[in-house]
Amino acid sequence: MNLTLLVFFLAGIVSAGVLGTETRLLFLWPACILLGLVGMVAMVRGRMRLHFPPSDLCLASVLLAGGYVAIRAVMSPVQVFAREDFFMLCAALVTYVLMVTLVSHPRWRIAVLGALLLLGAGNLVVGLVHFSGRWDFSVVPHFFRTYGPGRIGGFYNNPNHLAAFFSLVALLAGGVLCFGRGGAVWKFFLTFMVISMIIGLSLTRSRGGMGGMGVGMMAGSMIGLWIVWRTNRHLFRWLLPGGIAVMALGGAVLYKVNQDAVEHRMMVNPIDDDVRLHIWKAALNQHSEAPIWGQGSRMFYEGSIRHRDPESAVYENDALFAHNEYLQVMADYGWVGLVLLVLVIGAHAWTGLRFLRWFVSEKFARVGLLQSNGLGLTIGALAALAASVAHAALEFHWHVGSIAIATAVVLGILANPGFEGDLTKPLRVPGVRVGMRLAVIAASACLLLGTWFFGRADYASALADVDGKMQDDFSQIQHLGQAIEIDPRNPEPFYKRALIYLDKSAGTRQALIERSREDLVAATRLNPWDYLYFLALADAEDALGHTDAAQVAISRALQLAPQHEEPRLALGIHFHRQQRFAEAEKAYLWAGRSRAWNEEGSVRWDEKYRELLGHAAAAATAP
Repeated sequence: MNLTLLVFFLAGIVSAGVLGTETRLLFLWPACILLGLVGMVAMVRGRMRLHFPPSDLCLASVLLAGGYVAIRAVMSPVQVFAREDFFMLCAALVTYVLMVTLVSHPRWRIAVLGALLLLGAGNLVVGLVHFSGRWDFSVVPHFFRTYGPGRIGGFYNNPNHLAAFFSLVALLAGGVLCFGRGGAVWKFFLTFMVISMIIGLSLTRSRGGMGGMGVGMMAGSMIGLWIVWRTNRHLFRWLLPGGIAVMALGGAVLYKVNQDAVEHRMMVNPIDDDVRLHIWKAALNQHSEAPIWGQGSRMFYEGSIRHRDPESAVYENDALFAHNEYLQVMADYGWVGLVLLVLVIGAHAWTGLRFLRWFVSEKFARVGLLQSNGLGLTIGALAALAASVAHAALEFHWHVGSIAIATAVVLGILANPGFEGDLTKPLRVPGVRVGMRLAVIAASACLLLGTWFFGRADYASALADVDGKMQDDFSQIQHLGQAIEIDPRNPEPFYKRALIYLDKSAGTRQALIERSREDLVAATRLNPWDYLYFLALADAEDALGHTDAAQVAISRALQLAPQHEEPRLALGIHFHRQQRFAEAEKAYLWAGRSRAWNEEGSVRWDEKYRELLGHAAAAATAP
């Protein structure tokens, strides 16, 4: 039974690594099914024999943080936003507890490392496809990578997230390479994969990824040198200069290979004028509105628009994420969420370092051997955690399903690194293990139920998007109707269907306009924070002659997107339709002073202003 569960667990990790590489849940649902099944069976089958005692302090910190995030997700203003954090939390929690219990022995953890290395190889292969010139290639049929050319992405759309994955896996494998057991073939394979992933990380051109990798390598090197100093001091004087020379040489080679790309990025996007600085201001402004508890799960989706920094470039797209996990947590979950996050990181780092001290002082003294898979995995996990924590200051990779699960693997290793014997008794926290078992059962059930309801609805919505690309309106409306029937609490299918009705009505077919208005009213009720919903509602109200209701909807959109051109332009169009030319002119000129322009190729204020001048001139000369 354990072997069967392990196979399904590895399949879940691989599925998440290939498909769950976005911030949305669409492609994470297959992994949710596998992890939910394994978690449910593993937790309900009775007492589980553990090879080593886990740290109750780590379990308690994860239980507190996970419980808080789950409660805030349930209480969040927009449920469709909150479910993304909630289900990624459930998948990560199940992975974490299985690493602590079912996969606590080093030989099974080596199998998990093998699955991660398999994903690393797959990312390298897809990265080579990108590097060959097919920058939009995706492994999912009918979908394309939307990130611009020049930086490989592997299974990921965003190259920064691929860099985060490479740093996690390369450092974890590096710990086993230096201190784990195995023959020459295994060590050669690990060496090849570590070097290949470091090269792949450099091809992502992610400055945050390279910085995080540097921090992780520094942390792993210092830990390794300390262990050698405590166990084989006579080798230390040879390893220290040799290690420094190898790191300096490797860093110089990687920099020289990527010198042109790094200099180009620094010239196009210098650090002192990085767009992240403006995004961080928006996150801090949102945090100031609810500093203790935060606005709610993923509410920075709207906060990045409502609190957009006026000093941002007018052509910059809305950020949606804070590009800093700690500021994102502060904006969404407040100071309480940040404190719990720091507690989780600190508890696991302390447990890993405590294991290393125990290994050096007790186990090495008994066996006299330094080669140990448990030791190598712990050192690699500490280095990987350091890299991920450093990278999180510049990215949002913990909001990506596959990265969240890979990080849970690392934390699971540190929560139960492999203490042995009666001399080292872990601190027991009453009730935490029972609470964790119940939490995993609940999380597994949520993964299975969520896949049945929300996963099927997401699939229908995805089919509708494909229909839209094919310009098949009839099939698109059918699939959107299926998504609404399965998941009536998601406002996005209502909004998309309303836009189709509005487009097909041509402003004259009252029945279609009424149906569009009904869908838009439902969308704005389910998500009263999206200004685009209110602008579409204003169009429908205007088409029905409800001018006062249209102006109310536009006013709400102006509150939600005060820096954007689109709601100001909508106000001008609203007055323009009523031939209130003076007010329309003021609104159009106001739209021209906006700090967030409409995208290239869409309607702009100057186009509508010229149209207004023509209409005003015609009206002035008419009989």
